[in-house]
This record gives sequence, structure tokens and C-alpha cells, in this order.
Amino acid sequence: MGLLDFGKTESLIGLDIGASTIKLIEIDISGDPPRIVQFAQVETVPDCFSSNTLSRSDEVAELLSTLLESHSIHGKRVSIAMPGPSVFTKKIQMPSMSYAELASAVQFEAGNYIPHNVDDVKLDFHVIGEAGKNDLDILLVAVKNEVVDSFLDAISLAGLETAVVDVDYFAIQNAFELAYPERVDQTVALINIGARFSSVNICRNGESMFTGDVSVGGRLVSEDISEKLQIPYEEAEQRKLAYDVSSVGFEELKEVLDTNMEYVASELNRQLSFFWSAAGVDDGIDSVLLTGGGALLPGLVEELSVKTGIECELIDPLEGVLVGDKVDEDLIRKNAQLLAVAVGIGIRTPGDKIYPE
Repeated sequence: MGLLDFGKTESLIGLDIGASTIKLIEIDISGDPPRIVQFAQVETVPDCFSSNTLSRSDEVAELLSTLLESHSIHGKRVSIAMPGPSVFTKKIQMPSMSYAELASAVQFEAGNYIPHNVDDVKLDFHVIGEAGKNDLDILLVAVKNEVVDSFLDAISLAGLETAVVDVDYFAIQNAFELAYPERVDQTVALINIGARFSSVNICRNGESMFTGDVSVGGRLVSEDISEKLQIPYEEAEQRKLAYDVSSVGFEELKEVLDTNMEYVASELNRQLSFFWSAAGVDDGIDSVLLTGGGALLPGLVEELSVKTGIECELIDPLEGVLVGDKVDEDLIRKNAQLLAVAVGIGIRTPGDKIYPE
């Protein structure tokens, strides 16, 4: 899936601009398996998002420029992912026809399905497969122009060029399928727990069956720690990540974390049940795979397994790639849970979408 697609086939820099960190990965896709040749990350600008729009583009661009310079990264073309809550998706059926005819027909029909004026969105579609003898199942995707343009502006100001615009749901699916090819035929729920929200993609056989978002994230937990322990937010974030049993006041911290872990697991379970019902599929979910910084909340994987009755585990997005000699392997593996989106868009190339003949 790619909302925008510019230029020739090539290796791109996967750039994941999140609410807490900016992650950058350059992957050499010429070999099998692909190889990470560059990795860098930096804390992002506080409150850089406003309703999923990148509201502080100038400052984000400055961070990007500094990051590129400090790591001697010379690549200029990037692939990026839009945040899930900004994305509208809808499965529709269309008569079988040539790609050119289909592209025109989807553009014409999109106004019947999306809750925005067609002129106000970036629109794309993906052919899922055949739906009967003469019809196609199609996934329609739309994002408001202002959201996409806010990312493009920051990237341009940093002296970079955007080659592919994707969506975080599908980027994580790319990383999963690369890392676990033997599990692609299973029904899995991929959950990315970020700072602001959690995105869910239920998929099977390369098909996204349902996508949605849950209003829980790592920032919610840090804010609660800050409030309950009466400490600054930055200190709360550090103590949450360290989870040091020998630290002063650990029992108080653990109590707050346990309460939040139970809440996050309950909310994910509730929404996952709703999403699965909305997907309209009879079979059950085989496994739930978590990623994102919030997935490391102590005890969350185990608690979610109990609440859902489904096997839950962490994704290792580095499972399907090699780590190049010039990359700090200890650092990248330490931050692996933050990198699923960056890896998933880092293996994209312009023109790599496949359409049926």
C-alpha cells in the first residue's frame, strides 16, 4: 500500500516520525535477507502533533537535518508512514477491468464511501483479490491532504525527498511478513502501542482484514505516573522505562504501572473483540503480536494473553533483516520494539505494488 509513489525502484530511507522519537533506517534490499546499513534516532519535538497533523514542521526538519549530519547519512529519498488515526479505510467491490480503468473508476466512486470531499484527500487503493467471477475486492485508503502535506513539508525542509507515503498499519504488516514468513497464512492481530495511540491490523495471507485504533499509549502511562507520584513527566518516563526494582519508591511505581497495565490490557481486549466482530470472519485469531514502546509495559503481554485467551508475544522486527557492520548492533537491538514501522517502510520501493493482470 502506498498513498503516494514517486520515481524509480531503489532502496529508500525508512523514516518514522513519531510523537516521542524519530527513527531512521536505511535498508539495502539488493540481497536476501535485506541488510540495515544505517540506523539513527532522536527524541522528537514535544507536542509536535495536532490532530495527527505535524504542527511543528520547521523544528522537526531541523532535528532531521541534525540527525542526518551527525550520522553521515547521505541518502536523500525517503519512505514515510501516516499515523493510523488519520487514515480512512474501506473495503469495496468493483467490476474487473484494466488497472487504468480501475484507477479512474475508484477515483470516481470514492466520494460514495469516504467521509470527506475527494479533493481534500490523498486517495489510493489496493486490489485484495477476486470477489466472484467478474468482481474485485478493493481496499480504499484516504488521508486528508493537510496531514500528508505536513509531513512532506518537514521532509522537504530537511533537504530530503519523499518517494513513498504508506500507512503505519501496513508498514507493520510488511515487517511482520518479512520476519515471520512461515506465519503469514495465520490470522494474526498486529498491535503497535505508540506514545499517543495503539494501531491494530488484523491480517491473514497478506490481506488486511480490519484496521483500527485504540486510544491508549505509552504517554498515558507516563502522565499517570507523573500525577500519582508527583514527579515531572520526564522523570516519570525515565522511571517507567528503567523499571528498577532497587530504586527508591519502586513499590509505589509498580502499583501505578500494574493499574495501567491492567487498564491497557482490558482496553485492547475490548477493542480487539469489537474489531474482530467488525471484520466479519468466522475463524478465530491465532495469535496477537505486539510492538511499539508501550508493548514493553511490564506484564502487559502476559495480562493480554489472559484477557484474550489468545497467545500474545512481542514482534522482533529485526528478525527478517541483517544488521550491517557499520550499525551499532547493541543499540539497534535495544530499540527493536520501536522499529517495526521504520523497517516496514524501509523495505518499500517506488512502484513495488502488484496489480492483477
